[in-house]
Amino acid sequence: MNWSEVTRRVVVEAAAPHPEDVVYQLGGDWLLAAALAPRVARLVVRCPGDAPPLPPNVVHERGEVGLAAVPAGTSVVVLHDELRRHAPASQRALLLHLGKSLGRRALLVVGDVMWSMPPEMVDDPDQFGDAITHAPTTAALERLVREAGFLPDVHRFGVGRAVCIALRS
Repeated sequence: MNWSEVTRRVVVEAAAPHPEDVVYQLGGDWLLAAALAPRVARLVVRCPGDAPPLPPNVVHERGEVGLAAVPAGTSVVVLHDELRRHAPASQRALLLHLGKSLGRRALLVVGDVMWSMPPEMVDDPDQFGDAITHAPTTAALERLVREAGFLPDVHRFGVGRAVCIALRS
């Protein structure tokens, strides 16, 4: 089973995008962008890499995922397999930035490797993909998301994958 693909599908469903939504996707998962684009008014994807051909409602912002300005009117922010690529201090800074930048009732959806038990207790952590050094625990992510002004709801897929759906309060 490809857990990244399963998580991607859950991220799309959790984002529950509407045709009038502006969605800000952090990280260049172009399969996620392809799934979101037909459902929304505008999708802005921020990533450093090149973009494939994009539909007219998709904008590629070339740049590192970080503290860039959130597009005006953003109602949903999604991250898939991206947060774990950043050191804990950068994760915190990014989530705080999003909390300050988004309006009330905006939605944050994070699908990634998140440990539901201490990582050293996980059998074969490499099965969860690359760049897992900074994968947070679900409890740590919940604390960070709350600190940023969101109300989190974490859905676990066993010991190493989860999706956090968080409403800006």
